Amino acid sequence: MKKTIFFSVVFAMLVTLLMLFLVDSVFAEEEVTQDISSVSLTLLPAQERIPKANEPAITRELFAPPVGSSPSADYSPFSAPLISGLESGKWYVQIGAYKRAGHVEEAISRIGTSSPVVIHNAGTDTNPMFRVLLGPFSRNESKSILQHFKNNGYEAFERNGNQINAPR
Repeated sequence: MKKTIFFSVVFAMLVTLLMLFLVDSVFAEEEVTQDISSVSLTLLPAQERIPKANEPAITRELFAPPVGSSPSADYSPFSAPLISGLESGKWYVQIGAYKRAGHVEEAISRIGTSSPVVIHNAGTDTNPMFRVLLGPFSRNESKSILQHFKNNGYEAFERNGNQINAPR
């Protein structure tokens, strides 16, 4: 009888240690390194990639154009066009500037489809900054759109396409 209790206690302790080891390895905050030379990697188009809530800032490496297509200036990982510069002679209304893709998409979703939305890539690969803009508009259209969004609680402002693209 004593042997049975002893083995039951030992077994329970081993199971507990195993569970602790597994939990510790799952929730470990240390970076685990291993040889991945034999692992294959599949890149997914941005629309198929599910972003994590705590993912790091976006870099170009995080988003690849869809398989079979060539990278182009027109490709955007967002649900709005990604532009590298503003159209000269046009006006834009800036709704926000963000480093994270999730915040850009939230802003696009809040704005809706009543105005044309573009994303201006104003950052670098190592320090991304994405401006959520409405436009391009004429000066009068821009003033009207700006007033509408300010009336609805946005801290929006205008950007002139001639000034933003000027060399510094």
